[in-house]
Amino acid sequence: MKKMKKLLSVIFSIVMIASVSLVNNVDTQAAVKIKFGKKLTITTGSTDIIVVKGKATAKSSSNKIAKVTKVKATKKQSTITVKGYKSGKVKITVKVKKSKKKVPVTVNPAKVSEIQGKLEGNTTAALTWTKAKAATGYEIYRSTNASTGFAKVGTSKTTSFKNTNLALGTGYYFKVRATGSKSTKGAYSPVAYVKTWKLVWNDEFSGTSLDTSKWNNKGATGAGGYGNNELQNYQMDYCEVKDGSLVIKPTFQWDKSKKKCVANSYYSTKLWTRGSSHLFTYGKIEFTAKMPKGKGTWAAGWMLGPGGWPDCGEIDVFETTSDPLKQSIPQTIHCKKYNGMKTSSGPKHFDAKVPTATTAFHTYTAEWTPTHISFYIDGKLNGTYDPSKYTFDPNPTSLDDIWPYKRPFYLIMNCAIGGTLGGNVGPDYWKLVKTNGNIETYEDYLYFDSVRVYQ
Repeated sequence: MKKMKKLLSVIFSIVMIASVSLVNNVDTQAAVKIKFGKKLTITTGSTDIIVVKGKATAKSSSNKIAKVTKVKATKKQSTITVKGYKSGKVKITVKVKKSKKKVPVTVNPAKVSEIQGKLEGNTTAALTWTKAKAATGYEIYRSTNASTGFAKVGTSKTTSFKNTNLALGTGYYFKVRATGSKSTKGAYSPVAYVKTWKLVWNDEFSGTSLDTSKWNNKGATGAGGYGNNELQNYQMDYCEVKDGSLVIKPTFQWDKSKKKCVANSYYSTKLWTRGSSHLFTYGKIEFTAKMPKGKGTWAAGWMLGPGGWPDCGEIDVFETTSDPLKQSIPQTIHCKKYNGMKTSSGPKHFDAKVPTATTAFHTYTAEWTPTHISFYIDGKLNGTYDPSKYTFDPNPTSLDDIWPYKRPFYLIMNCAIGGTLGGNVGPDYWKLVKTNGNIETYEDYLYFDSVRVYQ
């Protein structure tokens, strides 16, 4: 009996040892030990790794989203490389012997690498950015601080967005990130900056007379060519404020018997803010104007700096030329280095064709910053004068011969007759207003609906 008990005890011990050994083997089989990469978040086109104890194999639930591209396996450890191809979420099944474990992987769309912003009108930021790989859309964020306080202001399915109704005179920072399937999101783009303009000075010509606290013509009387072979005498009598516009009325006389202009019969008006407090350094300057039609007229809305020309600098927001239809509108800068004289390197001008320049009002704009001057017609960019394009100097705006545009400038409105841009004068397209024998008097009209300065 004792022997039997002893034998049963030995058998029970062996069974217990075998049972413990079997349980340990099952536990070992069930446990896939992931040493690194229990959960992965990668960007489209990039890779990451999963490190597993023991010799492993791996497979993705969707190779279109993320794929196992390489498995480096030894008995002790396996390194699994996973690459993202499309935004979304998958699971990588890792298998060691008969045991399995699933690793969740999120693939985000790529980062938007570049973003640009510009102001349209006065209160709209127009944003564009580079396309991000695997993006299905984009989120746009805005702040008045470059590093904090960003809030989402919209979404877009394309690579552009317009943020409207911004506050005047305020700087805004924008950034964008791509969105993908399964609520995935890319990294934020760099920051773009847009500042809205604030109206600081204007004349809407809404009264019945010229506001002489803003405009004068002191020193702008008398003919003499003005260096351009112009013919007119400038007098205040040849302008009026009527129906919400300033009208400059150039005039001349024509001898129909001789078929030639009468000498010293040319009159017009030049108005400026020179000698007043209405001088400006930097800003957006807008002339909304309708051009004269007459042969030989030379209309302009422009600016001059202090001192003698051309060293003072000149910004021609618009001009007309000898073009018979008055559809050619140059926008030009003059300075010591670049001007209209033969001894210079020529002015920097940007020419545009405006088919309805004489029949409709158009807005002619110069955006003048500390580093460049950009010209627009009805909000469309016509050209930019950037001094850095014309010198190897690391600080080109310090060079007065190419950048005198760091001083207060005054505004000018005028209509010359004849001269280098007006050309030959004749009655074509002028209005006949008086006849006295063989002498005919002709008149034309340059309209200004408004002049505005924003900063």
